[in-house]
Amino acid sequence: MSDIEVRNPFGGQLVFSQHSETVEEVDVKISLLNEANRAWSKLSVSIRAELIRKALEYFRENHESIARAITAEVGKPIQAADDELEYMIERAETMCSFAEKGALSPLSSVGENFEGWIDYRSKGVVYVISPWNYPLFCAINGTICSLLTGSTVLLKHTTAPSVGRHFQNAFNCMGGLENLLFATIIDYSVSAQVIETKDINHVIFTGSVDGGRAIQASLARRANSDVRNPFLSYSLELGGNDAAYIAEDADLPYAVDSTINIGRLHNSGQSCCAVKRVFVHRKHYEAYLAAAKEEIAKHRFGDPMDPQTTLGPLVGGEQTVVRLKALVDDARKNGARLICGGEVVIVDKTSFIEPTLLADVSMDMKVMDVETFGPVLPVMVVESDDEAIRLIQSSQYGLTSAIFTDSRSRAERFVRQMNTGTVFVNRCNFVDARLGWIGYGRSGNGAVTLSPLGLQTISNPQSVNIDPSRLRNT
Repeated sequence: MSDIEVRNPFGGQLVFSQHSETVEEVDVKISLLNEANRAWSKLSVSIRAELIRKALEYFRENHESIARAITAEVGKPIQAADDELEYMIERAETMCSFAEKGALSPLSSVGENFEGWIDYRSKGVVYVISPWNYPLFCAINGTICSLLTGSTVLLKHTTAPSVGRHFQNAFNCMGGLENLLFATIIDYSVSAQVIETKDINHVIFTGSVDGGRAIQASLARRANSDVRNPFLSYSLELGGNDAAYIAEDADLPYAVDSTINIGRLHNSGQSCCAVKRVFVHRKHYEAYLAAAKEEIAKHRFGDPMDPQTTLGPLVGGEQTVVRLKALVDDARKNGARLICGGEVVIVDKTSFIEPTLLADVSMDMKVMDVETFGPVLPVMVVESDDEAIRLIQSSQYGLTSAIFTDSRSRAERFVRQMNTGTVFVNRCNFVDARLGWIGYGRSGNGAVTLSPLGLQTISNPQSVNIDPSRLRNT
């Protein structure tokens, strides 16, 4: 088995090291989860929600240590780690409310000589594979839906292992029941064997397109094996090349603040739904660039433990910085105008790329075609709504898109023509638990997490069809 190590992206010191668990060790956990599932799934939805609400107190009680561990593991600025923890608890409580208010209630139908309903039942054991960039958000999305619907959870969080430990501490034992959630530290090889050969019932993966392909390949191998349940359901939440359009009637200062501070630079630009391309109507083009440059100048990169730091180090270190710098250089070589940034800076032996704004880009530049996971933003001028829509839709990804406008009719036309899982109007890079989180194309298989629909998706629907004329009321 391989060693799994996590190093602080700022400075590179080792913060976690452990041998990967073996397939046999994980199999023991899965057996315990299957056994616990039988008792957990028998509880009413309202009782499960109540127990989960109580378990969430663990995160409030350990807030500071959880946030500091996340900052050490993934380089997230400490204030951003604090915020993510607060919003994670809020997101989980919102999902509990949906469950309590009937999101999993049977859908009933009654007619002549007919009585029936569709019920939502536990899947069994759900395998959740969570990424590093939003270690709490991504882990809670699959976990909360699974637990509320009566499933138990195997959580792989090898890039932020402290989160896995905290989730196990909070959710493993609830209401006198044990073995409801296990964290596991395993390498790619063992993870593939879990998917291909073990007694699990659903896979939730959040990560890259290449990671999604690897999961899909393991699922295909499972389908040709002799396991009890060869055809696993699965949820792939993958990357994005999300675009925002600044229409001619946009509130420009608001659009600049949203696309720069929230859309591009939040989480140091390391977000699947970050704004990675901006299309600006010619009316606002030069003004947008000038205002965006001013906003970018307000940001500070450096030690993520410093409360004044807004941009932490990039996960992947120097290699990630080099890749981003190459995209910037390629764009400049092919005619892009550098408005600000673009240089590599070393702070305490850690490589950063300055937050970078590129103008006069074209669609044949690499920076417009790939998922840029870092603080680099290309901006392109457009002459009309139709041109913006056509260019936005040219991407093979389908996670989010956004328009900034004060016209409801313009916004509605934009929404109707977007083939993305989420369409934002006058906001971006904003996940709300009241709505599903969905991706199309290279952004995933259309799987839904969050919202009442997410609870139903991470359930096994069961139809009950009755001829009431044949039954006595006894």
